[in-house]
Amino acid sequence: MKTILFLLFIGFLSLISFSQDTLVTNDGSLIPGNIVSQDNDFITYSSLDTSVKELGLIARSNVIFIKYQNSKTEQMFANDTLITKDGVFIFGKVIEIEPSSVIYFSYNGRVNPPIVMIRSDLLLIKLHDGTKELGSQQSGMSESGNFNMGVSDAKKYYKTSSGLLVGEVLCGITSLYLAPIVAATILCYVPPQKLNNSKNPNDALLNSNLAYKTGFVSEAKKKKRIAATTAYFSGLVAFVGTAIYLIFIW
Repeated sequence: MKTILFLLFIGFLSLISFSQDTLVTNDGSLIPGNIVSQDNDFITYSSLDTSVKELGLIARSNVIFIKYQNSKTEQMFANDTLITKDGVFIFGKVIEIEPSSVIYFSYNGRVNPPIVMIRSDLLLIKLHDGTKELGSQQSGMSESGNFNMGVSDAKKYYKTSSGLLVGEVLCGITSLYLAPIVAATILCYVPPQKLNNSKNPNDALLNSNLAYKTGFVSEAKKKKRIAATTAYFSGLVAFVGTAIYLIFIW
């Protein structure tokens, strides 16, 4: 009987010792304690160290996550996304991006310290505000390698604007006049503007690597000219066919 009472007492003490709130700050620090009060601006908490009599005060804007002692949680951040080279998506709060590593916080049922991930293991870092960064900086690739990669990616991911194609078709249909022919030519040779594509894993290099962008743009120009020329002559054929029908058959 005494043994059972002793075990129950130990269990009760353990329950008390692990009954706590946990705050995670925006730099990844963990603060265990008991939340006394909170409002829209500040959170007041007491330390688990009984020798510390003063209450702690922290600005709510400096807290990204709270796990309460009743197991409820409160997340105060929008998820960032890390995509590994194996295709695994990791959701959490990116705390810091270093040249060789990424530090992030993620809650998986337990509040753990921030995790450090080797950047070369990542394919893409996509922040919640839409900002994207490559996991690997491709720093070891030559300019010609980046150029060729840009050409290859443009073949896969550059899409000619549907509005441009419609315009070329209309120019072809109205080629009885000189103005549509001139307009079609100008549209065909204006450099492509919308290069970004969220499906392109190297999309961020368009803003950070000149050789890659040069290769991408050179291939995008070719694709645009071919698509625009095809659309123009489609309209022209429709115009000629309609004219022949009206003159000889109607």
